[in-house]
Amino acid sequence: MKIARLIASCLAFLPVSLLAQSDLPAENSPPLSTRGPAKAGSGPTVKVSVGYVYLSLALPSSNRINLSGVDTAVTADFLHHLGATADFSYSRASDVLGSGHHADVLSYLAGPVFYPSQHAKFTTYFHGLMGASRVTGVVPISGATDLTGYANEISWAFGGGVEYQVSRSVAFRGGGDYLHTAFYASDRTIRGQNNFRAICGIVYTPWQHPERRR
Repeated sequence: MKIARLIASCLAFLPVSLLAQSDLPAENSPPLSTRGPAKAGSGPTVKVSVGYVYLSLALPSSNRINLSGVDTAVTADFLHHLGATADFSYSRASDVLGSGHHADVLSYLAGPVFYPSQHAKFTTYFHGLMGASRVTGVVPISGATDLTGYANEISWAFGGGVEYQVSRSVAFRGGGDYLHTAFYASDRTIRGQNNFRAICGIVYTPWQHPERRR
């Protein structure tokens, strides 16, 4: 009878023991992951350019003068056909109007850039920029060759050009802009200037959106 009772007690305890063991996690089972799906790289395509700039500057009540210098820009492309750029340009000419004095233009502009067409090697762009330009030079007053001054006024530019892709991160760029600045006229009032500038340079892309890589 004692043996029968012992066997009955063991059989009664066995389901409870098995149930308790089934609630324990398996030692070799992999841990549950709480991470979501891996995300692809995101962010704008960033481009940095530097190059030569030629500027045909209109002096109020006088002739045009030719300046040359350097242009640099930083562009962030947020969409396939749309981005934003910040442009900085400095150009200079010496012995303006035979006066022995120089003239220079420092422009700092920013605005949107559009890409109407993009191919494997060629990309066309148009931009509209606004900011300010500081123009320094000789004030064109008859009989006075040593009167100089400067004007730092609101400025804007619009134009476009072409980029030729050499590699994934390097391209050549050429373009032209209408640039509006202001300087003193012969009556010593500040008047607008209608100028033209041409730019050619190298574009480097330190970061490119994965979906827009070439």
